[in-house]
Amino acid sequence: AGANAVFLSGAGPAVLALTSGASGDIFAQREKERVDTAVAKAMLAASKDSGFVGQVFITQPVETGAHVVHAEPNFSNRLLRYRGDV
Repeated sequence: AGANAVFLSGAGPAVLALTSGASGDIFAQREKERVDTAVAKAMLAASKDSGFVGQVFITQPVETGAHVVHAEPNFSNRLLRYRGDV
């Protein structure tokens, strides 16, 4: 359907597909550059044909990776400040 790659994620029940377009950001791409909807429909059809119900979430990678968004007590203090003041 046009995905660059598809893989089973870890031990969980997730199958991920990677797609791309000429512009990178899905909101900046022209409709003819995008294959995410076609890939999603193909994955849902394959899931249904195999007897499984699935859901599709379209997202994009972030450059920061995993990070702490809240800590109790905070790591930050008057002397040291961490990203997000956690």
